[in-house]
Amino acid sequence: MATRTVVIVGGGIAGLATAVRLIQLGIKPIVLEKRPFLGGRAFSFVDKDSGEEIDNGQHVFVGACDHFQRYIRDIGASHQIRIESRLNFPVLKHGKSSWLRAKNLPGKLANLSALLGYRHVGVLAKLRILWGLLWISLARLKFDSPHDRVSFDDWLRDHWQNDETINNFWNLIILPSLNDHITAVSAYTGIELFKVALLGSPVNPGLGIPLAGLSSLVGESARRYIESNGGEIRTGIHVESVNIESGRITGVKTSTVELVEGEAVVSAVPAADMTHLVPASLEGSDDFFTAAEDIRTAPIVAIHIWYDRPVMTEPFVATLDSPLQWIFNDTDLKSKRDSGQHVIISLSGAWEWQDRSKEELRQIFTEEMRKTFPQAKEAAVKKFTVVKMLEATFRVTPGSRNSRLSQRTPLPGFYLAGDWTDTGWPSTMESAVRSGNLAAEFISEDIDTRR
Repeated sequence: MATRTVVIVGGGIAGLATAVRLIQLGIKPIVLEKRPFLGGRAFSFVDKDSGEEIDNGQHVFVGACDHFQRYIRDIGASHQIRIESRLNFPVLKHGKSSWLRAKNLPGKLANLSALLGYRHVGVLAKLRILWGLLWISLARLKFDSPHDRVSFDDWLRDHWQNDETINNFWNLIILPSLNDHITAVSAYTGIELFKVALLGSPVNPGLGIPLAGLSSLVGESARRYIESNGGEIRTGIHVESVNIESGRITGVKTSTVELVEGEAVVSAVPAADMTHLVPASLEGSDDFFTAAEDIRTAPIVAIHIWYDRPVMTEPFVATLDSPLQWIFNDTDLKSKRDSGQHVIISLSGAWEWQDRSKEELRQIFTEEMRKTFPQAKEAAVKKFTVVKMLEATFRVTPGSRNSRLSQRTPLPGFYLAGDWTDTGWPSTMESAVRSGNLAAEFISEDIDTRR
């Protein structure tokens, strides 16, 4: 029997996860990536200004991301991540630190116990939060749920929440998780997030951190696995369109007029790029692909500062009263031997910062670091750089669930992968892996049916 082959357009996490799962199902993948490197929106590069190799942004995950963690194990990169066993991180406000730290209790009691020692909300506010979590536990979410037609902020205020609880607790979780302000995300997604994070297993909200560069973690580790198991990866290949024979997609055409054939094609690129692959004449009258045109994106800005000495002691810190948002101690996280310290400031929903100049950002954020960390007042800034990801994630605004497409399309032989597809998860590495797994399993089922 001839080897079953599938062409995957896009070498980001979704495309690589699709390839890995196809190999496990006995199907050969051919991954075509237009850039010279793998990883998509998760990669490392040598910054021309600082001369340092850095990630394009601070990517994190949580314990609930079981598909992503399985993918990392499959490609042999488990030693390159670290994950907390429980909810456990400090939050700074007005110069005072308070921890959201789960106690060693069974089930969801562990996560709820983190509220007991959290001093940035008062006693009444804690009761309000528990009341909100109770309503979240009772919420029943369906595809056509009315929760997807209102913002999470409005829903919370209808359930006894106020500015204190929203600013100091709910949005603290929402903003970095969904890359958008709580007033803009749908109640459906917000409720779903807290059901998993705080009302699930104690391991679910534990923060996971890459200990190596992203290109090594998700790119080169995947390349080694795929190529050692009979798959192919070709970089620097620009795909122009799909190839159609007898109404079925049987491969892709590249910019060099090369035809790459396969029993199926997976588009593992952003929604806007996917629509360019498919001729309008084939999109059909059911508007399947048209819905994806409504997907909108949100920016992330990552600020890298290299100091001549340590300025923070914790691996990562969240802030409430500062534009710093989240600060990561990259030197310690990656076990770098350096007398100084490299910190990464991760700014989610960064519309306010995306158009600011590097010098303006340097002035604002080095001053904020001095205000927030006393050690930074005496430290000298050795290097400074900024990475802007203007389309970092898709937005989960009210009504956006209708724009997320199934991995199996109406076009024979054509499948989708990407965090923006219908995975049940927001725009995360977990969603990317889930989409790849679903696409691969649909392909396997359909190929077996045809045979």
